[in-house]
Amino acid sequence: MVFKLFSNAERYELAPEFGKLKELNFDNAEVWVDVDKKKVILYTDNGNFDINFNDYDELLWAITRVAKTVYVNDLNEAFNNAENDLTVNRRDPRLESDMGVIEKLLNEINKARDNLFNSVYKVMIKIGCLNEEEVKNIVNSDPEIKRAVKDGIKLYKELCWEKYGDEDPDYCYTSIPFADFVVYVIPEDKKIMIIVDIDEVGEVYKIVKTYDNAYDFLKTIDEYSNKVVDP
Repeated sequence: MVFKLFSNAERYELAPEFGKLKELNFDNAEVWVDVDKKKVILYTDNGNFDINFNDYDELLWAITRVAKTVYVNDLNEAFNNAENDLTVNRRDPRLESDMGVIEKLLNEINKARDNLFNSVYKVMIKIGCLNEEEVKNIVNSDPEIKRAVKDGIKLYKELCWEKYGDEDPDYCYTSIPFADFVVYVIPEDKKIMIIVDIDEVGEVYKIVKTYDNAYDFLKTIDEYSNKVVDP
């Protein structure tokens, strides 16, 4: 059982949890997890490396810490890029409006950055959207989920009529929304969450499963990773 956890993780993001990396030379890596062998496999730009763990709890803890590090670094980079885009001097002097739009946006970016670094949170990893066959299996096996999807499609049609009904009534008759079943994992809680999302409507149902031990949790992630279409 092997599944991919991250793409393009940088060496400095992995090193704190994978001590062996101090001896290795690479820039970035794909991070795969081998559940049966209790190890992480790094496919890097300078060869492949195995990081072995003593038990599943230790492996899961390392995954959790790396996920948080990658999450924080990605968001911080996004904040910095957004800030740079807003302040770059395309004109001299820099253009603004009497509404102070740029200044307001910069303030919101700084608030979001402060909130990220000062909050206690649990990171969620998106595994992907379940394939069509698996979605059918879930919907057909649970009347409550089937009803939630049906109600979501009904609401989608109502919203469609409000938006396009007068201009293009045929579109609303024939339009069928996407119903995505998006799989997330929360390593810190050993929890798997499937969010049912309907186009233009949003979340209509949530399936949550919690596992008693790290092995069952990791094994289930591996099973789901073989049932998704866009990890």
